Amino acid sequence: MTLGYLFAWTMVTLRSIGVILQLPVIAGHPLPITVRLGLSVGLATLLAGLVPFAPPSATLWALLSAASFEVILGLGMGFVIRTSFAAVEMGGRIMSSEVGLTATPGIGAPEPAQEPVAALLSTLAVILFFMFGAHHGVLIAFARSFQLAPAGAAAFATSAGGSLIVDTSRMIELGVRIAAPFIAMNFLVNLAFSVLGKAVPRMNVFIVSFSARALFGMSLLSTSGALIARYLYIEFGDLPLRMLELVRTR
Repeated sequence: MTLGYLFAWTMVTLRSIGVILQLPVIAGHPLPITVRLGLSVGLATLLAGLVPFAPPSATLWALLSAASFEVILGLGMGFVIRTSFAAVEMGGRIMSSEVGLTATPGIGAPEPAQEPVAALLSTLAVILFFMFGAHHGVLIAFARSFQLAPAGAAAFATSAGGSLIVDTSRMIELGVRIAAPFIAMNFLVNLAFSVLGKAVPRMNVFIVSFSARALFGMSLLSTSGALIARYLYIEFGDLPLRMLELVRTR
């Protein structure tokens, strides 16, 4: 094992750690630390002998700086992947509130026992991620990033800040689009029962509308899988390009 290979292997491992740390949580349970480290080491072992790398620096400060930039760049690329799953979780939380189920406020991973709709959609997004072959595109983009910024010379593009802001806005937009049919359904149900409450004052509109929202919401949820899959197919297809937009070319 040469010094150059060891340096390249270390830098690839650090960049992959940044990406793998942003992997989505499945059913409320994150991957164990040992599994994440194992994936990073395995990925680095496969790529270290193939990717270009910058000449190792002789100073400790330069080595620490290069290692830090590798981790930060990996975190940025992983953040782009994570926004796609966060959009689905956001849409699930909006659906829960519109249907009448309790949704825990916050941006953490949804717990199946507390947020069944958000957890269901989050698991569906992970399944579709592999069904659509998006993991192949992510791995190709990760390997391609070393052609743009060699191992040990990681750097963000000048437009990386704007790209991250755009990715965050895409997350919010996608989450609202996924939940849009449920927002419209809730509006129509409330409008209909408000008119009905004026026509029939003795009716307990609140109790009846709550049951109607839950019934219509569950019926709509059972038919919305194709729409969510269509949104995610387009979103996952754009992931490799959005990941590489963060990397500064040589």
